[in-house]
Amino acid sequence: MSLTIVETVTIRTRAYADGLRARLARATPRERLLLAGLVAGAILYAPIAAMDARDRAETAYAEALSTRDTARRAWVQATNANNRAARNLAIRDMNDWGFAGSNVDIVRVRIEKRLTDAATDAALAGAVIETNEAVTATGPVTWVSAQVQGDLLWAPTFRLLDEVASWPEGFRITRFAFERAPPPAFEGAVVLNRGRVTLGLEFPTRTAIAEAPAT
Repeated sequence: MSLTIVETVTIRTRAYADGLRARLARATPRERLLLAGLVAGAILYAPIAAMDARDRAETAYAEALSTRDTARRAWVQATNANNRAARNLAIRDMNDWGFAGSNVDIVRVRIEKRLTDAATDAALAGAVIETNEAVTATGPVTWVSAQVQGDLLWAPTFRLLDEVASWPEGFRITRFAFERAPPPAFEGAVVLNRGRVTLGLEFPTRTAIAEAPAT
């Protein structure tokens, strides 16, 4: 009959204990004294070893906290440096923002020229471009307004907006309207006019404009 694991371990433990007792019975008084000293030393050393292990663990924990705090401070410093760099870049970009010219008339001419070229590149048929004589001011920024009209075709219209959006001077949209053409007089008639689309745009300027802002 085979033994279970528990029974096997129990038998081996008893055999080891019996052998140990027999060995102790044969030991001389000197060997017993040395053994007692070893046991006493182990008993005394155990709490010392435990305290040493605890001290090492506390030291390692403190060092880990210090390392984490150092890493966190380095991360905060790096983040602040990146934020300052981004802020400085934005400020420099704003200083270069807008159309420049010695007076507002030159700015209007430059805007009309850029819009005409953009409408041509976008193949916006029937384009009519005008700038407004009045200017508006928002804080330190003075805006020159313009209006672009063209045939109601969506692809050229959005190509025009995409090109204007790529300009570094900046812009904002104030109006987006379209008017469809009336239906043809009879079925099969050639549609000559698809309707008109109107874009209202405003552009910032770095020109010192002496005109009073429009009210």
